[in-house]
Parts: sequence; C-alpha cells; structure tokens
Amino acid sequence: MDSSVALIQAASGLERLMAGSAPGIIKDSTVAQISAFLYYEAAVLSKLTSNAEFKNLFKSTIFNQIEKDFGQYVDAQARTKPKSLHHVYEWNKTGNPTARLFDLYLIDTGGLSFRIGRDFKLSKSAVPSKNLKQKRRYVFANKASVMEEGMPLVIRPRSAERLVFELDGRTVFMPKGSSVTVKRPGGKGATNQFALTYGRFFGGQLVNSSIKGSGFQRIFNAKIARALDVPINIKKVQYSFSAGKIRMQADAALSSSFGGSL
Repeated sequence: MDSSVALIQAASGLERLMAGSAPGIIKDSTVAQISAFLYYEAAVLSKLTSNAEFKNLFKSTIFNQIEKDFGQYVDAQARTKPKSLHHVYEWNKTGNPTARLFDLYLIDTGGLSFRIGRDFKLSKSAVPSKNLKQKRRYVFANKASVMEEGMPLVIRPRSAERLVFELDGRTVFMPKGSSVTVKRPGGKGATNQFALTYGRFFGGQLVNSSIKGSGFQRIFNAKIARALDVPINIKKVQYSFSAGKIRMQADAALSSSFGGSL
C-alpha cells in the first residue's frame, strides 16, 4: 500500500476522536487535542509527495547539482585527454566551461522520479584555418555530434569552383567540383568518448556523491520541520476540532514551506 494512502486511512480514524466527548459526561480535551496533533501531521505527510512545489524543489535541487558536477567532471577529463573530448567544446577551447557543446536535461517521469538525458549544442565558432588569406570562414555547426559518432564528412565547394586547403604545410588545390571525404573528422580517439564519459559518471559513485552534495536532505529537513510545526489554534485547549480546517492548514503549511525559493 502506498504510504500516503496508509496515512490518510490512519488519519480518518482520528476524526471521530477529534469531535470531543459525548454530551452528559465530564469533558476532557486531552484525547481530542492529541488526535488533532496527529491528524495535522498525518495530513502534512500524506500530501507531501503530491505537493507540486515539493516535487519541483526535489527534482530541481538534485538535477542542478548533478548538472554542475557532471560539467566539471567532463571539463577535467577533457583537459587531461584533449584528443578524446575536444569535439564537445568550441574550437581550441577544450575543457573550458563557457565553450561546452553538451547539455543535460531533466525528463519528468511522474511523482518524485525523473531521468536525465544528454544532448549536443550547435557550434557557433568558425573552423580554425592556417591560411591567413582565406576570407570565407566555415562554421561546423554539428561538430560535436558528428565527431562523437565518428561519421564520415564530405566537404564540397559551395560558391567556389574548387576546394583549396592546407595539408602538412602545403596548399592543396582540388580539381574543379571535386569533394573530399574525411572518414573521422574528430580523429579516431574522439569516437564515442563523450558517451563513455557520461556512462562512467552515471554508472558509478560519482552521481551518488552528487546527489548527496546537493544538500537536499538538509533543505528538506528544515522545510518539513517548519511545515510540521502544529498551528497555535490546535495547541490551545479545545474540546473538538474541525478535520476540514486542519486539512486546509496542512495545505497552507506545505505551500508556505516549499512554495518559495531556496
């Protein structure tokens, strides 16, 4: 049985006790007040996992930390092994956090669960050229995805009659209309390297450390403690309590605790 359902069923049994003593006998507020205390806390906890603000806070806090740590991990790996991960950064900026061509995104799967996906961003910088006389600059937009997959790249002239490029210090003039096929534009060391790096981070203890480092447990403990603080009117001596009013107070407490920003 779902824990929230069990709490609701248990709390429903307290409603009769909160109604107070039967008429004609000595009134005692103790049972009603204890029942109201328990009913309020059960109402808060049973509604917690369905509270939109709580779910958003839970997911965003953990995801933001994972996104930060993963980015730093890839940056460090790229600086250590530039030939393997140069393709997921802008040209000549391997390991630079501001030049990343990869991104993580959150996939909501309902409740408190979510998955994380990855994607490549388009490159915006021009391909470096040693030919200082070359005026036209080419932007290889799909640099990251093409090099990661090791896809062959066919280069054809667009506006010019022929391709002209530098190779081993020499200027090469291709025949008119001819194309050049680059079998592995990122080098053989780049193929599938981002996928492997992603797998190492999410398949081991690194992601678990990231979740712990998010500080969500500390944030949650502080906020839920505030939400569970029984309202003043329930603490006052009374002989009966309204279940509907207590449920409304529980809703308000959750919104107050989890509705704001961190």
